Amino acid sequence: MKTVVLGMCGSIACVRAFDLVRLLRKKGFNVQVLMSKGAEGIITKDSMEWASGNEVITKITGKVEHVKFFGKKGIGDLMLIAPATANTISKIAMAIDDTPITTFATIAIGSKKPVLICPAMHEPMYEHPIVQKNIELLEKEKRIRIIEPLVEEEKAKLASVEKIVLEVERALGKKKLEGKKALIGSGATYSKIDSMRIITNLSSGKMGKALEHEFLVNGAEVSLVEGTEHTKFYSQIIKKLYEGFDYFILPAAINDFEVRENRNKLSSGKKISLELTPTKKLLSEVRVKFPELKIIAFKAETNKTKKQLEKIGKDFLKKQKIEMVVVNDVSKNPAGSDESEMVIVSKGKTVFVNGAKEKIAEKIITKMF
Repeated sequence: MKTVVLGMCGSIACVRAFDLVRLLRKKGFNVQVLMSKGAEGIITKDSMEWASGNEVITKITGKVEHVKFFGKKGIGDLMLIAPATANTISKIAMAIDDTPITTFATIAIGSKKPVLICPAMHEPMYEHPIVQKNIELLEKEKRIRIIEPLVEEEKAKLASVEKIVLEVERALGKKKLEGKKALIGSGATYSKIDSMRIITNLSSGKMGKALEHEFLVNGAEVSLVEGTEHTKFYSQIIKKLYEGFDYFILPAAINDFEVRENRNKLSSGKKISLELTPTKKLLSEVRVKFPELKIIAFKAETNKTKKQLEKIGKDFLKKQKIEMVVVNDVSKNPAGSDESEMVIVSKGKTVFVNGAKEKIAEKIITKMF
């Protein structure tokens, strides 16, 4: 289990630290909280102890806590400062360690441990030219990452809890896809019937989001193209692939049919008929245009046995000349569900998986790489 030391400075954004710690623990991290006096005035030490399951550190004692966690044989794997004030950011940039948080940061940086800094302050403080120069100075260090705040309402607000946790996962991940680029096509596409109506499908895009997260955690650079009008989605994918991606992953539910669009809104007072025409097959075109691209495709079926799904997957893999296909029976998994049952078919290997889509995404990455 990896250990994250969370340094909390005296910003009102401390109120979000509780949720941050809970999500870190849910992801499997051990969290040691380190609070400044300012932070203690905003959120109680007891609440953070309960959230983390560890006694909170508020000062450096004879136990030399900073050495215990970030000395050469320290048990800490990463230091996360969230929220980080202008004062603390500037002190870290100048290697000033006159507080517990800055002392922890100095030794963590010296020991070459990853340090993530999440600014949170009023916008004018964030835009102060010296503060910005200090942020730039920190960003030059390879193992220090600044997680940009959300600037709105005259405030530089703490980045979302989900974004911060993702950056922690990336910093401590296996990085087996570092330097690689992945394009993911996700969600449902649609075709216009008229100016108000569309024909589409029930894809939620959750599998695409889960795969995006897993590729990011493993160090890849990821571009996500989410469902939109079929023709636009199609052209966006082809255009993007010319940027030189290593992997193309397609969990999107692309319309198999298009309808001829009516310029005006159709009247609802009479019976109408729609003429559907088959769409071009994106996967086939991608395979021809980009023969070296590694492709993971998804295929939906209904009312099939596991053996039938496996055979469909093997036939599809051979026909499309791709690296992997994931087949699922959508009649057994309600649209929008967080869980699923799937068959992962790759060259010479078949794996049956079920459970949360996040876990299935992790399994796909494991089997692919």
